Amino acid sequence: MKKRISIYLCVMMLAFSFAGCTSEQSEKKPEIELQQIKSIGEFAVLECYYHNVAKSDTMKKVLWWNTDRRLWIEYTGIVKAGIDIDKIDMKVDGNTLTISLPKAEILSCKVDKDSLTEDSYVVEKHGLGAGKITADIQTETIRTAQENLKKAAKEDTELLSQAEERVKNLITDYVNRIGEATGETYEIKWK
Repeated sequence: MKKRISIYLCVMMLAFSFAGCTSEQSEKKPEIELQQIKSIGEFAVLECYYHNVAKSDTMKKVLWWNTDRRLWIEYTGIVKAGIDIDKIDMKVDGNTLTISLPKAEILSCKVDKDSLTEDSYVVEKHGLGAGKITADIQTETIRTAQENLKKAAKEDTELLSQAEERVKNLITDYVNRIGEATGETYEIKWK
């Protein structure tokens, strides 16, 4: 009898120990998070290439001769347009998301150094006193070209609106995928 009771107790203890191992875990449903929206905004950068020619023209008079030197530099500029992710805001009211996006802006603008080859530079000199094109003149010409590139990109409303639209589309896709995963339908309102 004692043997039966001890076997019964051992079986019960074993059963209780296994019962503790099979606890039910609830699955965490995916949620729409502001940080994820900001990550999308960070990667939704629109990159655009501009092809242009920078020009430097130096004229001076030596005695009674006019002298001038001209420099043309053909280059490709890379412009990145997107939004400032720190200005993204989101409010959730049930299944309605109100997302505030800032206007798109030029995030970076630079001359592609790989586009500058020996053939990119054209120099023309006239007159006896026309000096050489120095490295300073070349550097200043490229700096001016970069400023002009940035100005042109800021005025390119089509580029900026495409960048905004790209961010909106990617965020909408993200929200729709979360909705599919959770069985919810979300409405997005843009501000």
